[in-house]
Amino acid sequence: MNSSEIPAFHEVLEESSLSDNSMEIVKISGRRIAVIKRFGKLFAIDNDCPHVGGFLGRGTFDGNSVVCPLHQWSFDLATGLSTKGLSDMRVVVHEVKAENGKIFVKLK
Repeated sequence: MNSSEIPAFHEVLEESSLSDNSMEIVKISGRRIAVIKRFGKLFAIDNDCPHVGGFLGRGTFDGNSVVCPLHQWSFDLATGLSTKGLSDMRVVVHEVKAENGKIFVKLK
């Protein structure tokens, strides 16, 4: 793999714009990503629920899961696995980091 094929981190938000226990939807390369700060930790997951496409970034929290606003299916923020809904459903979890006051996401 050459350097042009290595997935890059994309700057998505100012760190100060994301308070604890909140979510923002950002677009990276045409994909909607929910960037989440929960209990002081950053997460980034695909925004669209695999059930019927509800925006997870407009959902609510249940512990360490995000709950889809349409049918209340939920997904673990760290693993993407369904915690309520079909057990084989999942959302893609992306690498996320904060540096110098900015939040960056690397797509999978």
